[in-house]
Amino acid sequence: MICGFMPVSLADYPGLVAATAFVYGCNFRCPYCHNSGILGAGVLSRKNPDFAEGPVRFYRNEEITGYLSSRKKLIDGLCITGGEPTLWKGLKAFAADVKALGLRVKLDTNGSRPDVLEEMIENRLVDYVAMDIKAPIPKYGQFIMDEGDIENVKRSVKILMDHSASGGNPDYEFRTTVHERILGMDDIELMGRWLSGAKRYVLQAYRYSPEVLDADFCGTKPCSPEFLEQSKALVSRYVAEILIRS
Repeated sequence: MICGFMPVSLADYPGLVAATAFVYGCNFRCPYCHNSGILGAGVLSRKNPDFAEGPVRFYRNEEITGYLSSRKKLIDGLCITGGEPTLWKGLKAFAADVKALGLRVKLDTNGSRPDVLEEMIENRLVDYVAMDIKAPIPKYGQFIMDEGDIENVKRSVKILMDHSASGGNPDYEFRTTVHERILGMDDIELMGRWLSGAKRYVLQAYRYSPEVLDADFCGTKPCSPEFLEQSKALVSRYVAEILIRS
């Protein structure tokens, strides 16, 4: 269910003016997560005792679609993020309601529910997918709670690349949060090889905030620009379009 809403964003949907809806709950536990307050009960006290989860306001779907309907001349689309949206049973119906308004839908996902992703693509419920690549496969255990999700992530990568290769929708990007303490150059190389031939790969600079799930793991210093540029040069051997978001 939706537990947060940003009426206007110029950053969440590439090239478009969009609103952003946040879906509650996640099955991953990424140490650099900035949305830790919506991961689910019992997480924060274990990982970040200094950050207490406050009350979460939940939105009815009609609140969101009503707002979007009244702003159709000003807003191009909606980004559905989280948490992990594909865990939400109401995702497909909600996306269909947004599409019925003539708006585009962007989905942010960790790739752990490939069946949901494929169904949304096949039913033209999503126009853009941003899929997180947390680490090379051997290190994925640092981010997940169920080892079975590794195969799910690999399948989701293949789904997006196969649809793109056949000339179909949706547009997509893979993206990785980068920091020297989290990933080394060997890791960057392995991810580049894994995603070889992908359309677009975004390297996101890690930024500290008090809401970070595990600051002891990630540290409090931002990713250095030099490390980002070195990472970009390395993965550019495998992916045509490399973007840096800092």
